Amino acid sequence: MDLSLSSLLSLARYTVQNPREGARMVMGANLPISARWVALALMAVTSAILAHLAFALMPADVRLAMDGAMSSPLTSAVMQGGLMLIAVFVIHYVGRWRGGTGRFDDALILMIWLQFILLILQVVQIVTQVLLPPASVLVGYVSIGIFLWLLSNFVAELHGFSSVLLTFFGVLVTLIAIGFILALFLIPFIGPVA
Repeated sequence: MDLSLSSLLSLARYTVQNPREGARMVMGANLPISARWVALALMAVTSAILAHLAFALMPADVRLAMDGAMSSPLTSAVMQGGLMLIAVFVIHYVGRWRGGTGRFDDALILMIWLQFILLILQVVQIVTQVLLPPASVLVGYVSIGIFLWLLSNFVAELHGFSSVLLTFFGVLVTLIAIGFILALFLIPFIGPVA
């Protein structure tokens, strides 16, 4: 697998257009497990840096309201890495529980690849936030749609599920349940919202 930036960007574009085939190509790269863990850490750090950059570009009143959630890039990176790791376990074990056949290593690389594509969208949103602030909200909504589209296809491909639509509904139910559970655990760390 060619890991140059231009090749990764081309594969990212192809993956958005053909998610299941893109997932097969990424899983077929057979990267060593050590490289996958390094990539997970890299994605978490990069995501935290971009999140803090976007946060710095927000209006002062919004920054003040969200100050507890954005205390430091290191905290953000650890939280991002933890959330990605939880997602990998959930994708693997819930999928297996529902009759899927996916491997943990492949769930890991697909989560990393999904995060890479989301980072590209995050960069687009930051640029839009600088050049045309009202449009950055639209980019955010598009990013959520692409996230759900890719996640559903990735899970279906990983576990050999034939129906992306049924997988999508399963993903939504799982996301709601996990979001609720995580909120209960994270509220003490985020602090009071003004």
